[in-house]
Amino acid sequence: MRFLILFLGLAVQSAALAGWTVESHTDAMTDEVKKKATVTNDLGNSFTIYRIAPGGEVWGNFALSERMVDQVDWRDPPIFRVDKHEPHDLEDEKKLDALLKKLGDSGDVYKWEPKWVNFSMWHGDPDEGIAPVLVEIMEGSKLIVRYHLGTGGYKDTTFTLKGSADAIAEAVGISPTVDHAEQQRVQAFKNAVLEASDQCKQDMTSMSDFKACMMKRIKCVKQADQDIQVFKSCFYD
Repeated sequence: MRFLILFLGLAVQSAALAGWTVESHTDAMTDEVKKKATVTNDLGNSFTIYRIAPGGEVWGNFALSERMVDQVDWRDPPIFRVDKHEPHDLEDEKKLDALLKKLGDSGDVYKWEPKWVNFSMWHGDPDEGIAPVLVEIMEGSKLIVRYHLGTGGYKDTTFTLKGSADAIAEAVGISPTVDHAEQQRVQAFKNAVLEASDQCKQDMTSMSDFKACMMKRIKCVKQADQDIQVFKSCFYD
């Protein structure tokens, strides 16, 4: 979080108006170079994607221009949509964040301030597939963000996605070209693991049986190393 706050005042609007750019910040204490991919529209609003730490999660930030009097309503999180894909409602992240805190987890998933919101977008491990929302942004043409006002109503603000793939790839350390065959393979493996979890629930006759089944699922996931056939052979033997 501190990383993004340091960056909020550093965006160069004149450069971002033509498309997405990569901005770097070197930590004076550690010499660590931190990068973010960002775009700023003609209103001065911005959309940013960055890693919170080397190899860590990838987060997004939507920020309103300081020149505007508008503020993001704390009750109704923004919604954003890439081209004709399904909209992404940050209410889901807000609810998950509240649930995690209720359970005693100190980690953040959604963070609100009057002028901006931060939100988790991807766990950050390319070996487990890139989050579909990130793929949409990298391959899309236009991003629309709808933010609600505390006084009622909402406004839409639009961002170009020109140059987003190269900028995001450099900022978070992934390929600018998405391997869709690999994405499908990873998703198929995830689906197989979910089906195994459902099977554990269906076959449950006691809590001890359920725990044993889930432990087997975990063992098979590790053994399979993303190979769906190895996983199925292990779990359903």
